[in-house]
Amino acid sequence: MTDVESSVRVQAKVRVTVGFPVLLFGLVAVWYWGTPYGANGFIAVGVIAILHALYMFSTLWLVTRMRQPSTARALVIGTAILDPLLLSGWLTMTGETGALFVCFYLFTILGFGFRTGRRAMWICQAASLTGFAMVLVIAPIWREHPIMGLSLFTVLVVVPLYASGLIKNLRDAHARAEYESQAKSQLLAKVSHELRTPLSGIVASAQLISAEAMDARLVKRADIILRLSNDLLLEINDLLDSAKFEANALILASTLFDLHDVMEHIRFTFASTAEAKNISFTVTVDPDIKSMVQGDAHYLSRVLKNLAGNAVKFTDVGKVEINLQLLEKIDDVYRIRFSVQDTGIGIPQELHQQIFEPFFQASAGAARRYGGTGLGMSLAKEVVTLMGSEIMVQSEPGTGSLFYFDVNLPVVVRAPQESADVAAVPVLCGKRVLIADDNATNLILIQELLEGDRHVVTVASSGEEALTLLNSQVFDVIFIDYNMGDMDGAQVFQIYQFGKLATAPVFFLTADTTATTSAKLQDIGAAGVLHKPITRDELRQAIAQACGEDGMPAQSRPTPSTQASLSATFTSISPQYLDLAVLEDLQTCSQRPGFFAEILRSATMDMERNCSALLEALAAKDITQIHDSAHALSGISVSVGAVRLASLASKLMRIDRWELRAAKEDYWTLEIAQATNRSVHDLRAILRDQTIMH
Repeated sequence: MTDVESSVRVQAKVRVTVGFPVLLFGLVAVWYWGTPYGANGFIAVGVIAILHALYMFSTLWLVTRMRQPSTARALVIGTAILDPLLLSGWLTMTGETGALFVCFYLFTILGFGFRTGRRAMWICQAASLTGFAMVLVIAPIWREHPIMGLSLFTVLVVVPLYASGLIKNLRDAHARAEYESQAKSQLLAKVSHELRTPLSGIVASAQLISAEAMDARLVKRADIILRLSNDLLLEINDLLDSAKFEANALILASTLFDLHDVMEHIRFTFASTAEAKNISFTVTVDPDIKSMVQGDAHYLSRVLKNLAGNAVKFTDVGKVEINLQLLEKIDDVYRIRFSVQDTGIGIPQELHQQIFEPFFQASAGAARRYGGTGLGMSLAKEVVTLMGSEIMVQSEPGTGSLFYFDVNLPVVVRAPQESADVAAVPVLCGKRVLIADDNATNLILIQELLEGDRHVVTVASSGEEALTLLNSQVFDVIFIDYNMGDMDGAQVFQIYQFGKLATAPVFFLTADTTATTSAKLQDIGAAGVLHKPITRDELRQAIAQACGEDGMPAQSRPTPSTQASLSATFTSISPQYLDLAVLEDLQTCSQRPGFFAEILRSATMDMERNCSALLEALAAKDITQIHDSAHALSGISVSVGAVRLASLASKLMRIDRWELRAAKEDYWTLEIAQATNRSVHDLRAILRDQTIMH
């Protein structure tokens, strides 16, 4: 969406927000004080009021159907003329009280100036001066007070001209700041690429020397090169992430991960360095932390690496301890304290806040001795702030340091707990339900879940097909995928809203778990947002929310599975790629013979197709297509428990151009291809087993 289109949309909403009070005030003023024109004046006021209401709603309707920037520009010019002319009509008919409306001329003129530029402001000013001049000539009350009219006319001339210079300076400053920000981002991306490319060669050469050298001195020197290369890579990553945060481009993902895996990675990263310095390095995880959690494992790991790296760096004697303590568990949410404690040089009390400032070093001597840019702590603080917490410090010189922060992480509840919760979920049946999703696997799965509760289900595989069905049939509840190939779910929803007086509650299905997307969908009027993978309880809760307690309760049909546990049967399948608990849940979704095999068959085909589209987009560096294909791949991956592939796709859903350019050559292509091949291979192994059983 261009800046002009965005401005037109916002102004259409402002026009309704401000226009209705103006309309009501005009009607009240005429009713209370009357009009100078008698009975004919009341008729004219009624006509103006109707035209005003139609104008507001027609512009709001037009902006929802803008497809070209030229349409937006035409709307800007048209509304810049019509807004003040309508206002002039009110001034003419309301007599003396119309003086209160004059301020809205300035409101309208300056509004166009700040939102769309000086050209639109001048057009609006010319229309305002023309309209007000006609009022001064036509309206008797203004002819009787020419000095007051001319003084207000002068204000409409002078104020916008003065504001024009301010707007020009403001826009020039904004454009300059945006250019400098883009230049900085491009520079960082280029520097990152230029540094990473030779760094990869240095690391590879050092690894070869270390592996092949017979001389212990050469091996030691190669290890030093590797360690310093790793330090340099961390500094490059901190620099890029810091720039992303400044540009508000740092977005936390929400993926499934195991804290034990994260901490094991931290231990592996720093254990050898600590051993070389002859200091103790321990990582402890609370034994009560048993479940997987939802959050951004990448940035949580980056924070812990920065804190642990500093602890090891500034500790010459003693120990470094990293501890995860479960403070409490409330409503399937872990509250965990992450702490890093060392016996290093310590930090003076007066520097406890300054160490979180970018590029800050406690002293020049420390910078020379220990190295570093001072960005790591700044980035750690910002990431923890995005997680809803704050890094706390306890330290004194010579006594070591303790850094800690408390974070809430949702626990992923699995099947054993589901039976305890299911009774609390209202279960209705017999509702007319539409599902719109361009992913065949998701359609089959959701349809099966709904038909299991005896709902009448209609499916649409595209946005256009969904609109056709919505136009010809009546539904009680509607589920629409947010990201479909031909048009997104939000467009389908808005067209449906404008085309119907009485609409059914609409729930969006999406693999995008960011708060921004949820807020956007709630703002346009969605009844709710369901994040993939979609569960039976979520569908039941949505239908109960939409329909209340109306409808017959569905009969519960507990049928314990007689199938062998997938976890017990397929021990060779790595949980890093496939979460068998998700597939075991899928087995219980339907009692129809062959359902599970049908889901697996459809899922593997969808994964291969979406992977192929994503790899083509990566090769072409088409960022829009990358986002769309990654969203589709993420949706199907989470539905069948392909956790590694879902995590990668989720990151690509939000990746920006310079971050993509900064990545190592073919990194994403290789990662996506490997995860897809492994996931599809494992799913087909399970599918073959199901085929043999049946």
